Order: sequence, then structure tokens, then C-alpha cells
Amino acid sequence: EDGSSASRLSLSETALKLADIETSPVRRTAVTKEIRLIGMVDYDETRLTHITAWVPGRIERMFVDYKGISVKRGDHMLELYSPELLSAQEELIQAAKSVLRLQSGSALVRKSTEQSLVAAREKLKLLGLTDGQVKQIEKSGKAEDQVTIYAPIGGIVVERNATEGMYVQTGTRIYSIADLSKLWINLDAYETDLPWIRYGQKVQFSTKAIPGK
Repeated sequence: EDGSSASRLSLSETALKLADIETSPVRRTAVTKEIRLIGMVDYDETRLTHITAWVPGRIERMFVDYKGISVKRGDHMLELYSPELLSAQEELIQAAKSVLRLQSGSALVRKSTEQSLVAAREKLKLLGLTDGQVKQIEKSGKAEDQVTIYAPIGGIVVERNATEGMYVQTGTRIYSIADLSKLWINLDAYETDLPWIRYGQKVQFSTKAIPGK
């Protein structure tokens, strides 16, 4: 035979049936592979908020006293007694009185007292009070020895790290609230799996808690 038929294999009809040979045209296509990974469902870190003490003080009352409670944004979380907050409120009240008292004074004096009032408002906001709380203190002219701290977001309380009567310092974590409308799934991959994993690809997963879905 000539060279063009050197790689050709000829079989009789009976031999072809016995060999059970299938053929397919050559084509260019993407290579796919199924990767099985194990992992855990976790909170979406971008939807997890911690309520911390912005000033030193003593927790007088906790409205949420166990984990798992659903809260809405603006819900009462706790009442805190803080001498530092009390002092800052007094500064606001005195600054507001000075502005009213010196309305007929010189422009320079009025400007100075108004700047002191703005600074007193900002100080209380930096200590964790809301705009509404600051306005109420200024309007009533009375300092509150206990200040209410509200939920900054809605969600589920997943951590409670304090108790009533406990003294806290600035930065002490009191609650953690998670928005569970979206979750993360953290999957562990081996180094040999990495070439088959890319950003944005679709993933199918199942959990023991909801089998078959």
C-alpha cells in the first residue's frame, strides 16, 4: 500500500461489530472537570456589624439578653451610664445657653460661642449619640445620666459579650449583629484544584441541614 494508507486500520464487518468501536469528529472545545470541595456556611463579613462601647461606662440595662434575637435598625440595645458622656452633655447645654445669652453681643463673640456649640454637638456624636439624642438634650437642657445605644443595622444578634452591671472600656465589644439575608460559603481547595477554579464561576452546593436541595 502507499504511504497515505499506512495508519489506516481495516476490519471486516464482523470484526468491527466485535470491537465495538465508536468514532467522533475532531473539534476544538473547552476542557471541563468537576471539582468536589468541602466547606462551611459562614456570615457575610460585609454584613456583620459589631456594637462596641464608644466611651468607658457601666451597662445599666440590656434590652437584648441572649443570642438569636432578631432586631431592626434603631431598636434599643442597651442603656449605658458614663461620667464622660454626662460631662459632654453638660458642655452642650452650657454652650447652647451661651449662644442664647450672647445673641445681642458682638459678632466675634457670637461666632465664638456658636463654634463652641457646634463642637459640643460633634463631640457627643463622636461618643456614639444620634442626631436625635443630641437635639433632645439641647432642647430639654437636661443631661441624662443613662444613654441608650441603638442597633445600627437590622439582623440577628449572633454574639453577646457583656452582661448588665458590667463595666466596659472604649472599644469593648458588646454585641455582634449579622444580616443573614446573604451568606458566604467558604470552601477549601487543594493546590492541584486551583487551575480549575476562577473568579465568577458557578458553584453548586448542598448542606446536611437541608439535604437533597
